[in-house]
Amino acid sequence: MKMRPLPDIDLAYIAPLPADQKRRALEALRLGRPPYSYAPVRHSLSDILNLEAGMFGDVGRVPFAKIAEVISKKAKNDDERDANLRVASGLYTYVTENGLRGRRHDFFPLAIGVGASVVYWHPAILVVAERPLVPFFDPRRSKALTRAGRQFAFSMMHQHIREDSPDFKNVRFGVFQFDKTDEGPRPPRLYTDDGIELFSLDELELMVEETYEIWREVSAAREAETRRRGGGGGSLI
Repeated sequence: MKMRPLPDIDLAYIAPLPADQKRRALEALRLGRPPYSYAPVRHSLSDILNLEAGMFGDVGRVPFAKIAEVISKKAKNDDERDANLRVASGLYTYVTENGLRGRRHDFFPLAIGVGASVVYWHPAILVVAERPLVPFFDPRRSKALTRAGRQFAFSMMHQHIREDSPDFKNVRFGVFQFDKTDEGPRPPRLYTDDGIELFSLDELELMVEETYEIWREVSAAREAETRRRGGGGGSLI
């Protein structure tokens, strides 16, 4: 049976849960096509964050109207366009008001030992309150990362970035989440790893292993149910 890897945010949301809650969350998880994605705003993050301009000379901020035009062209439908523009607008204002600046830096994906890899970071280093910070963006309205989910993400960031490179031993980590406003821009909230007790590498490996063991069982049960209903037809997984 071919098993799909879990999306990174879903893994972070589910992995820290107790086993019984993991199973319920995985049984409720559907990997079909969502009503919209945040790929358009992710594509424009470098411009929204004003990357490189602040550190390597004043070349002028990209106007939000230009960013909005790009996002609108990449959106697949009106709902996706509106959802992405609301996140982009909130983040653009936050960056402007707080004077954020930064530069691009590529961090490779982290292999997690189950034939999959994760990326809990945007390829950038921001300067926030005069300190370097590696950001991760979680724009989802439903099943946004909980405190434990952010702790999981921060721990993965620590293992892959601080532990693997002495150059980044003093870098901070941040998760940007967005207010669930009913209309208008969605302002971001920055959660950092300051004062957060991080999971050890062994703890992370155990959580991921248990999550994927249960996910394998859930996937197998779904495939068997699909075959029973369809007389041996294709899988939903």
